[in-house]
Amino acid sequence: MTRIEITGRHIDITPAIRDFTEDKLRKLERWIDEIIETHVVLSVEKHRHIAEIVLRARTHTFTGTDATGDMYASIGNAADKIEKQARRVKDKVAGRRKHARPPSRVPQREAMTRGEESDGDGAGEREPRIIRVPVDTKKPMSIEDAALVLSETDQEFLVFRDARSQRISVIYRRRDGHLGLIEPDR
Repeated sequence: MTRIEITGRHIDITPAIRDFTEDKLRKLERWIDEIIETHVVLSVEKHRHIAEIVLRARTHTFTGTDATGDMYASIGNAADKIEKQARRVKDKVAGRRKHARPPSRVPQREAMTRGEESDGDGAGEREPRIIRVPVDTKKPMSIEDAALVLSETDQEFLVFRDARSQRISVIYRRRDGHLGLIEPDR
């Protein structure tokens, strides 16, 4: 627990009240990450014992206030209100992770080698865009020539016109280091 500041208005802060308050706040650490500071204001107005707790964490600020006839009950109820808020926030964050869209099927590195634009800020979470890549298939070539041209470049694939069948074919690099060939049905 980081810094806990306890202020008393019209009440003396006894060691028992301080220990009870610190124990209640220490239990909140399992729900709240990175607590920066905690400010507790305890006051007495006529027969009402009021406890107000403001807990500032890295991402949220939690507040809990309660007034009863007993100071210990007021502190406990205010801490319970903060715990309820913290649980709600934690469940909301966990729900976001649980229902998050799966990452794009095209890894970032492959998208860049295919000529797609990437701004590096998690572009895999957006819908995939279709980027047209110009292909020069004017000169027919054999499969062996296409493999040689592909090995001389850093491209992942090569679209070419097969000299034997005069059809468009694709030769590509496989993940195992070999080359794959896609030929249209005849």
